[in-house]
Amino acid sequence: MALVVSDALTLVAVLTGVIFLRTLNSPSPVPVESYLIVGAAIVFSNAFASAWRGIYPGYGSCAIAELRSTFYTVTGVFAAVIAVSFFTRGVLPYARSILLISWFFSVPLLAISRMATRRFLSRHGWFGIPTVIVGKHSMATRIVDTLRRNVQIGLRPLVIIEPDANTAEYGYYEGVPVIGGLDHVGPLTKRYGLTHGIVAMPHTNSETLNEILEEHCTNLQHVTFVGDHVHPSVVWISNANSDVLLSAEIEQRLRHPELRFKKRLFDVIVTVPLFLLSLPLMVAIAVAIKLTSRGPVLYRQKRVGEKGRMFSVLKFRTMVTNADEVLQDLLEADPTSADEWARFHKLKSDPRITGIGHWLRKYSLDELPQLWNVLKGEMTLVGSRPFLAGEMAAFDFEGRRAYLSMYHSTKPGLTGLWQVTVRNDAEFDVRTHVDLYYMRNWSLFLDIYILLRTVGVVMTGRGAY
Repeated sequence: MALVVSDALTLVAVLTGVIFLRTLNSPSPVPVESYLIVGAAIVFSNAFASAWRGIYPGYGSCAIAELRSTFYTVTGVFAAVIAVSFFTRGVLPYARSILLISWFFSVPLLAISRMATRRFLSRHGWFGIPTVIVGKHSMATRIVDTLRRNVQIGLRPLVIIEPDANTAEYGYYEGVPVIGGLDHVGPLTKRYGLTHGIVAMPHTNSETLNEILEEHCTNLQHVTFVGDHVHPSVVWISNANSDVLLSAEIEQRLRHPELRFKKRLFDVIVTVPLFLLSLPLMVAIAVAIKLTSRGPVLYRQKRVGEKGRMFSVLKFRTMVTNADEVLQDLLEADPTSADEWARFHKLKSDPRITGIGHWLRKYSLDELPQLWNVLKGEMTLVGSRPFLAGEMAAFDFEGRRAYLSMYHSTKPGLTGLWQVTVRNDAEFDVRTHVDLYYMRNWSLFLDIYILLRTVGVVMTGRGAY
């Protein structure tokens, strides 16, 4: 019900705002009262269609699938209303510009309002549904961490059931009981009326997983399989359903020339207005940097780009001018900081950062000049992290050949999947796994979702330093 109300308020706000702007720019008055019927039709049709497509409440659903459903639902609703308005002119108002502009803003704003509503509701203990986690201890605990960190997914871990009763690590993990034996899955799901389950068993063949599904998970309506090749943080963002259990199809989508062209076209269409709108803010930031610290406004750093070509990534300067010397002295004098740098390639308490630099980094405003890199074609809006040459040199082991090959065939991004999931709280190795997953599973809806999530991450400053 909260999502229904949130959707209704969002649609009413969008339609009202567009009508108001049309009133200001129209020589003749707009019949606002007559749009009440149109607005009601849009609100109720969207609620019905969204419920039909399973968007309400959407616990544990794939975020990209929901965004895609939202696009098709809203498009269908507005198309139907436009058609009815056309054939009933004289009874209902027919202003295509109002309805088309309202449709354009409704899709992203509905997605954002739903994210905000779920995040607000997730503060309460009753939000979501209890979920059984079946799997080996190491992977199952990672899933618990992910669900606790992303409570808006709506899956509350009830119990961890390890497959082998003899080797299970009985006890509790972060308040979640841990027991052993697959025979407990069926009785527990019946006893508590569970509908959602997560099976996390890496290095398990499909026959065994099929057996677990058929013999122990028949009472569950929704089962999510998590493998060891995908970080749990991204499972509920972009995944695929298959009629054949755990059949994997890796398309390497960003290697397709036609998809790369589509991505570049999307970059240009979105970046041009963003760059123009952010120019006044960038000028203000440049003045503030110049007045508060000595040195240049912009910081240029060589990064590895597409096909291994080096390019200069642009940032607002957030550090002192002798930052490299300060870092080297700190790492030599403080083993704790050296270990933190080795694991994360960042420092939470970094003595190199200026006063205004902390604020710029917290809200990622130091990245704004990279819009110019995107326009030049050196970067993309959404992509992998732009690595330093020294960081790339560290990938000299067999397990990263696929990552290096994929990275050299794509452009680094202004934002990315790891920035809106694990953020800077994850170790460097985890971020590379998330990047690789994005490169292989790219879609236009995934880029749109990441951009929408980036807005929330930037506004809250979560995980940034």
